[in-house]
Amino acid sequence: MRQQIRSSPPGAARGRGPEAEAEVENDAMQPMIVPAGATVFRTGDPSLAVYVIEDGEVAISVGEAPASIEVARLHAGALFGESGVLEFRARAATATAVTVTTLLVTDAETFVHAFGMENDRALSLVRLLCSRLRGANERVVKPGQATLAPAASAQAGASIQLLPDHERLISEYAMKPLGVRHLPFQVGNRFGGEIIPFGSNHCFCIPARGEIELAAPHFELLRRGGVLGVRDLGSRDGTIVNGVVLNRGSREPFVPLHKDDNEVIAGRPKSPFRFRVRVTGAPSAGT
Repeated sequence: MRQQIRSSPPGAARGRGPEAEAEVENDAMQPMIVPAGATVFRTGDPSLAVYVIEDGEVAISVGEAPASIEVARLHAGALFGESGVLEFRARAATATAVTVTTLLVTDAETFVHAFGMENDRALSLVRLLCSRLRGANERVVKPGQATLAPAASAQAGASIQLLPDHERLISEYAMKPLGVRHLPFQVGNRFGGEIIPFGSNHCFCIPARGEIELAAPHFELLRRGGVLGVRDLGSRDGTIVNGVVLNRGSREPFVPLHKDDNEVIAGRPKSPFRFRVRVTGAPSAGT
């Protein structure tokens, strides 16, 4: 078992005021006990939570073993995992418990909502800082070790496009066809901000304020065993890929994509967050 989780019992009905707000904040942070040597998350994992070290020690490393490089050693009070959550990107590093460690865990949706709903400029600034820190980590090299490999290219045998497949994506969010150049590639809810969705090499974030059907992040395009497909990232309402429903109860939340157009729905069948993933070339080619 990778980690042992202790969940707090459900809280009683809450009143209003500062004390109630503090209770909500505390309830949002669930304790997790991680054995020494266990991995909290690995490079490439979806960014689903933010962690605070209550007790213990966590090592942050970049690159693949055995040539991985430790870039930080964190202790009680340290926050980590926020970069991937705020940027809606997969994990760029691996976090490993050095000793038996107690973490306080906040899920991504709760963290982004609390941080950025009313201050989009501050959220954009923090995302920029996270991006620069990520770039610095990727350039870390020790004597005798090779530089870190860049993100896997989606162009290995296939060309991939993400297209809107519902009028609301076009009229309300000004979504246009987007070329997917790197994998994994995540799609999710940016929780407000600019009218035009924010896109990057690794994610596409829709400013769907108040739309709880679209999670942050919701699903991702990736290669698994050389096969191009879609994976649901633990969203509340799941993802439908070519008629196949992926949700938290799915034994394997991954569906391969075929050539030409694939239908991907974030949420339930009538969700407006409908996309087409157009694949030309060889979708099963390895990266």
